[in-house]
Amino acid sequence: MDLLTPDRILTLAGFLGVLLLAWVAIRLNHAPLKARLKQSRRMEMAEVLPLGGDARAILLNADGQSVLIVTGRKGGTALLALPGNTTVPEPAQ
Repeated sequence: MDLLTPDRILTLAGFLGVLLLAWVAIRLNHAPLKARLKQSRRMEMAEVLPLGGDARAILLNADGQSVLIVTGRKGGTALLALPGNTTVPEPAQ
């Protein structure tokens, strides 16, 4: 009983070739794909801060409004809509 028969090798090579072509296509079209995906988003995660243990604070921007979410695995979740225009500026790169 052969583990690597020619048909299995060809199938594996074809699958890896398709994965390689998909990777190259994504690398070549990275900027247009990123712009297209970002256009339709209404919600964006601005920052995540671990608070220790299982708790964390998450700052979301949804439709121009900032929302603070404090959550933990064992406890409940708290939501707080922050007043005014408190959107977080983009960091300089």
